[in-house]
Amino acid sequence: MEFLADLFSYLIYFYTPVVFVYVFLSWIVSSTQNQTVRRIYWISGQIVDPVLQPIRSVLQPLSRNIGIDFSPIVLLILLHVLDRMLQP
Repeated sequence: MEFLADLFSYLIYFYTPVVFVYVFLSWIVSSTQNQTVRRIYWISGQIVDPVLQPIRSVLQPLSRNIGIDFSPIVLLILLHVLDRMLQP
């Protein structure tokens, strides 16, 4: 059981920066023609979007009029809580 907890902790450890990269690149991808930046954004989106989509569907009625996507923040908080729960 400890092996699974360690495995999930490592996955969370490596997944968190991918979320940060996705969020950062979402701010600049529309204003750049750099194909490398666009490709990194697309790949990180393929990894992060399936997890963000359920969170967005729950938060959409609450943040519809604000215009800010809070789902990455919620995801990072949930990942942190899950990581804390997995540690002995």
